[in-house]
Amino acid sequence: MLYHLFSQFEDAFSGVRLIQYITFRATFAAIFAFVVATWVGPGIVASLRKRKIAGYTKTGSDEVDSQRDAKKDVPTMGGVILLIGVALSGFLFARLDNPYTWVVLLGFLAFGALGAVDDWRKLTDSQSRGISEKQKLGGQLVISLLAIGTLYALGCAQDGLDPWRMPGMKENPYALRWVKRHTVVEGESWNSLADRYLGGTRRAGEIAVRNGIDPTMARSAAVLSAAAGGDLCDPSVPEAVYHAPIVDREIDLPAAWPDARDHHRHDLQIPINKKFCFDLGLLFIPLGILVIVGASNAVNLTDGMDGLAIGTTATVAIAFAFIAYVVGRVDFSQELYLFYVPEGGEIAIICAALVGGSLGFLWFNCYPAQVFMGDTGSLSIGGILGLMAVALRHEFTLLLAGGLFVMEALSVIWQRVYFKGTRRKARKAGVAEATGKRWFRCAPFHHHYQMGGMHESKVVIRFWIVSVICVLTALALVKVR
Repeated sequence: MLYHLFSQFEDAFSGVRLIQYITFRATFAAIFAFVVATWVGPGIVASLRKRKIAGYTKTGSDEVDSQRDAKKDVPTMGGVILLIGVALSGFLFARLDNPYTWVVLLGFLAFGALGAVDDWRKLTDSQSRGISEKQKLGGQLVISLLAIGTLYALGCAQDGLDPWRMPGMKENPYALRWVKRHTVVEGESWNSLADRYLGGTRRAGEIAVRNGIDPTMARSAAVLSAAAGGDLCDPSVPEAVYHAPIVDREIDLPAAWPDARDHHRHDLQIPINKKFCFDLGLLFIPLGILVIVGASNAVNLTDGMDGLAIGTTATVAIAFAFIAYVVGRVDFSQELYLFYVPEGGEIAIICAALVGGSLGFLWFNCYPAQVFMGDTGSLSIGGILGLMAVALRHEFTLLLAGGLFVMEALSVIWQRVYFKGTRRKARKAGVAEATGKRWFRCAPFHHHYQMGGMHESKVVIRFWIVSVICVLTALALVKVR
């Protein structure tokens, strides 16, 4: 909103032009979200406490639940603080003419509303356990389908693609940069070579330098003509004229850069391998839904200790702010062999707002917590992280950067599988009153360490460290391509 407002005064006030820069707006989006969260936080916490919106979900472990009884009066549903801070900052600092801004922020609010309904029912009606698992999953699927369907339709319209196409491999847009060998023939110049093989003369200087022309002879990306008899410093020598390559010499020619208009909005991108380019087609929709719903539930399972989920959210959001900025620029995305997403730059601002909002909520949620986020916060966080990953074409990066969320979710799945498997085995063996065994002391597995005698705050800090390592690994693999 502020971008559109201040753009009208660029000619009158030169300093106003800073609003054009994504880095400038992202910085202030983070600061503003933090300020808003810390400003509205005390009032929301007091209101929740007054209405006795408090309680926690039992884990099934008497030992863990007995420890959590000390926090039974701590208000929950505090994710409202995060929703207000992030949404308000996002709408203020992101461009509203970017459809991705609306999809991501409205999806974030929709997941928050779903969590809020669940929290409200559980905490205001002693006879209610909130919405059922099937209802919650159904709500997540509907929101995800609407968001992913919108992203898919936008991508098809902007790239001119058939929305009903099937998945299939595409020509790799980022082949190895220097792959061709060419023997120079009479009359060829660096300009003509660049124009013939790369579709224009703008990279003629790069080819010349690559093949032995002294870089100091390049000026404004052009190498001046020595063969023409002119002085290299003579301004009368046209900069578009290049030192002619030697006839019959074998030279390197770079592969063509991808067309900036080819956005790959529906292509699957995987770490390390830069040669893989798979158009998902209609498969984009179920894959996107899987990522969003999975991320939403993974964060929901991680939310079980003071500051654990929100601190991890901040680290993952920082990583995606960087990725969104990079893939939103043609030059950076080309340099790193990443799919270019022109709308990605504005997502960086929303990521920055999520970082600031997370730190603002952590102000009240750090040990000992004054408020819990509840499903209101955890579902919305997972939803927005999944949405941003799909929009930026970095689902695998979310899997790595959000590795802690993934491990928490897998610990619950494995605990259930192992318990049911051992119980089934005991029943087949004829054991009376057969019951299953547990792999972890308690799942999600942050409670495993808590039951092992580790203090809650130590578990949280160590898990934050693990999250940082996951983020650094994900970013390293983004670079190693």
